[in-house]
Amino acid sequence: MTGEIKVEQNDSVVTITISRPSKLNTVTLDMLNDFSDKVSKFTNDSSIGAIIFTGEGEKAFTAGFDLEMITALEGLEHFGFFKKLEDIIRIIRQARHCITIAAVNGYAIGFGAMVAAACDFRFFAENGAYRLPEIDLRVFPGGGAASNLIHLVGPARAKDILLTGRTVDADECLRIGLANRIFPPSDLLPQTLAFIEELLKKDRLILLRTKSLVDAMTGRTVGGADETESTYLDEWLRESE
Repeated sequence: MTGEIKVEQNDSVVTITISRPSKLNTVTLDMLNDFSDKVSKFTNDSSIGAIIFTGEGEKAFTAGFDLEMITALEGLEHFGFFKKLEDIIRIIRQARHCITIAAVNGYAIGFGAMVAAACDFRFFAENGAYRLPEIDLRVFPGGGAASNLIHLVGPARAKDILLTGRTVDADECLRIGLANRIFPPSDLLPQTLAFIEELLKKDRLILLRTKSLVDAMTGRTVGGADETESTYLDEWLRESE
C-alpha cells in the first residue's frame, strides 16, 4: 500500500491525516512531497484558522519514514530529501496565519515526532508515544528534531530523549511538557476539534499575535524577551489609535 495524505476541511479548520495504516502510517517519498504541498498551501491561506495533524487509525500518528525508501536514497537525492524535511518542519513551526495542533493517536516516531514538536499544541491519546530513534539509525537529528524539542522540554530532557532514542509514553510527555492534554483514543479528535472551536472564537488578530509573541520570545534572555514584548505592545497600541 503506497499510502496517501488525506485532507478534510470544515469551515476554517483543516485536518491533515497521514494514511498508511497497514504500515503504521510510515511515509514514502511521494507521501512526503504531497504532505509538503498541502502544508504549504494551507499555512499560506489566511482564511484557515487551524490545522490539525493526525494519523489514520488508533495505532500510529506516523511511525516515521519508510525504511526501504530511506536506504535507497543516494548522493544528491539523499541531501535533497533531508533539506526538504527541514523545510517542511520549519513551515509548520513558523506558520503565522493559523494555529497548528498534533492529535497524536499512537506512535509518533521520527518524522511523526518532528511534526508534533513543531506544532503549537500536542494532544495525545492515552496510547500515544513519542520517539526520536535517529541515534540508533546513525542519522543526524536535523529537521527541527533537536531545536523544537529543546524549546518544549529544555536541554537536559532533550538530551535524554535524543541520545537514548527511548520511547516516551503519553503520561511522561504530559509530565515534562511535551503533551498539552491526554485523552482516551476515541475522544482524541472530538476533544481536539472542541478545543480548536473554542480557541477560534477569540479575537483572531490578538490570538495570532500572541502566538507570534511567545515564539519570538522563546530562547531569548529575560531582557531580550522584555524588549520583544514591548515592541509588540507598542505596535498594537499604534494600530489601536
